[in-house]
Amino acid sequence: MSASTTILVTGATGLIGFRILIAALAAGHTVRFTARSEGKAHLVTSNPAVPNFDRLSCVIIPDLTVAGAFDSALEGVTYVIHAAAPVPMPYYDPMTEIFQPMEKTTLGLLTSALKTPSVKRIVITSSVIGNLGVGPLPTIASASTRTPLPDPFPSSFGNPFEAYTLGKMVLLHIADKFTKEHNPHFAISHVVPGYVFGRNELALDANMMQTHNSSNNFLIMGILGGEPPYPVHGHYIHTDDLADVYLRVAFRDPEPGEPKDFGAAIKVDYENIFDYVERAFPKAVAEGVFKRGKVLTLAVEYKGDDVEKLLGRKPKSFEDAVLDAAD
Repeated sequence: MSASTTILVTGATGLIGFRILIAALAAGHTVRFTARSEGKAHLVTSNPAVPNFDRLSCVIIPDLTVAGAFDSALEGVTYVIHAAAPVPMPYYDPMTEIFQPMEKTTLGLLTSALKTPSVKRIVITSSVIGNLGVGPLPTIASASTRTPLPDPFPSSFGNPFEAYTLGKMVLLHIADKFTKEHNPHFAISHVVPGYVFGRNELALDANMMQTHNSSNNFLIMGILGGEPPYPVHGHYIHTDDLADVYLRVAFRDPEPGEPKDFGAAIKVDYENIFDYVERAFPKAVAEGVFKRGKVLTLAVEYKGDDVEKLLGRKPKSFEDAVLDAAD
């Protein structure tokens, strides 16, 4: 992994993007990130966990869906890690606040990169649901799986999660089609995580762990006496491992025939969440800080062991992820 490289990170005000930003700076790279406002940028630049501010800069892009929005942000950039994506909150409009922003932002980023000779690789964040689709598959899904899109494609969505799922499916097809039609000078890869858990440095106090929108919210429900409104896909990845995976994929030059997309999803059953916390924090449990909740596991068949091959080591355990978030 060569040093002194400029990496653009989108979505740096979210759990995944922020952890990538920290890891990239710690590895010695120059990092540029995008934010929609000065206030959003301040969440990153004022965070005590950020090292090496002299190698960190920000480009303000109020609307990521506008054509050419990424033109200036990409100048001089070698690698792009695209982690920006709307969170499927129940009060969002499924079409205008989830599906369309996902589609337009990704296509706009790829189009802007065509005009930027310095760009060598773009790593796009997917999700296991992008490979799994809206229904069970007859075979085990993996990062290379492309689930056929519905025909006709829906003009509206029943709920935000449906829009999010179809959006992740569409992004995989968009990248494949873009590569075929434009033969870009840069490579396109996908990192496909399961639910992402671990320490969230953007949460500066205990209350923010419950209000900062991230997949950690499901974990926190399970240790504060709550229950998510629906079962959670039974595959996870620790935040630290995921950040490492992104950087390795960005700098990796695969041989012909080798995979370009990588799953980072380790099978898990959420039944033991509170047991881990009870053993590690008995005093907090006795005082009622932590209370047993219930997180149901949605069992799916997904081959997501690419992470161990990429890291060259065993990834962090689910217990590590739970305790880091609880701590």
